[in-house]
Amino acid sequence: MHGADFDNGPVLFISDLHLSSAQPVLTALFRHFCAHEGRAARAVFILGDLFDYWVHRNQAAEAPYAEILALLHDMQKQGTTVYLMVGNRDFALEAGFLAQFGVVALPDPTLLQLGDQRILLTHGDLLCSDDHRYQRFRRVIRHPLTRLTLGRLPYAWLQRIARGLRRGSSREVRAKASAITDANPQTIVAALHGEGAFALDGAPYDILVHGHTHRPVWEQGPAGRRMVLGAWGADGAQIGRWENGQWSLQLLSPP
Repeated sequence: MHGADFDNGPVLFISDLHLSSAQPVLTALFRHFCAHEGRAARAVFILGDLFDYWVHRNQAAEAPYAEILALLHDMQKQGTTVYLMVGNRDFALEAGFLAQFGVVALPDPTLLQLGDQRILLTHGDLLCSDDHRYQRFRRVIRHPLTRLTLGRLPYAWLQRIARGLRRGSSREVRAKASAITDANPQTIVAALHGEGAFALDGAPYDILVHGHTHRPVWEQGPAGRRMVLGAWGADGAQIGRWENGQWSLQLLSPP
């Protein structure tokens, strides 16, 4: 992917919004973002977990999902290119479905060229290589046979399964050491070098941008720079910004 069409930006990077009917304050924050920062941007990259969970396109007819998808579509129609990479909670979102709302689906990982910089975009869960239990679960739940089996279940069943998995995941995260749920330093270096799952044409990369860990930072590491996006909450969110060749991690304040 090339950034020539973005000129000098701004280009925004967000992740881990976890939007759902359970937290209307987050929907209000997203509504505010779309009307202001998002609409003023040349492009918005959503790097996973737009929704707290997504199991079926039937959700698109429910609140607040219908409004959220309409906001994305409106932002695109106003001239902002919207890209979306699925995360660990909304990986069932399909490219064809997103295209109905003008959203461009991205594979994980994706290489983005902005000016003379090569940026590796990823949701971030693949970087948490010390969490062996999660990585096994990730391989199983995303396997085509698993996806096919789940796709045949009634929507109500899928909702119950998703809620159960969500509760179990929250308990596990609280019980695990913080280092296990964070990005592994060696895996970060490997990603910037373009090794393993991060091997794409254009490696090595200058900058790694990801979410998932909920530990926002903009830092220089041994292999390149890394920007970690923040999770959205009632007090706002840390989002990434590229404009006129300059990078920043900025606070998105509540309306």
